[in-house]
Amino acid sequence: MKQEMRGFTIIELMVVVALVGIIASFAVPSFQTMIANSRLASASNDLVGVVNFARAEAVKRGRSVFVSPTTGTDWADGVSVWMDTGSMDGVMQASEELRRTNAMPGDVSITSSASAIQFTGSGMLPNGSSATTLDLCDGRSGETGTQISVTLGGRIRAENLPCS
Repeated sequence: MKQEMRGFTIIELMVVVALVGIIASFAVPSFQTMIANSRLASASNDLVGVVNFARAEAVKRGRSVFVSPTTGTDWADGVSVWMDTGSMDGVMQASEELRRTNAMPGDVSITSSASAIQFTGSGMLPNGSSATTLDLCDGRSGETGTQISVTLGGRIRAENLPCS
């Protein structure tokens, strides 16, 4: 009695490996785009959360709370939420900091004309100020970023933004 041979031949195995390689070569660029989009969405969600936290703290404490870049003027290097409790000079002291974020991931950049966002004790921007936007983009030209808008009434909104 003769036994049947089972299994794959080396040719069949090589064909399957070649097909998997071809399919993977099409999928990898899509994964890179998906990862970059996810990184940008995560950064914008984190920033919206920090701005919402600052507004909530201002209302809770009944005092002005600020959101500003941690160092210098680059919002992408990290953001601090603080309350000017000392000399009321508008300059953050270490003891006044309520929350701090890390730098934005990867190529994420943030542009804004505002050096800081101030919420009054009522959760609104102060009289005489103007609505503020924070624009988040990464290094990919033609992709969609996020614009975070803070209205005079304190409403925080995130919208899609074409990046150049």
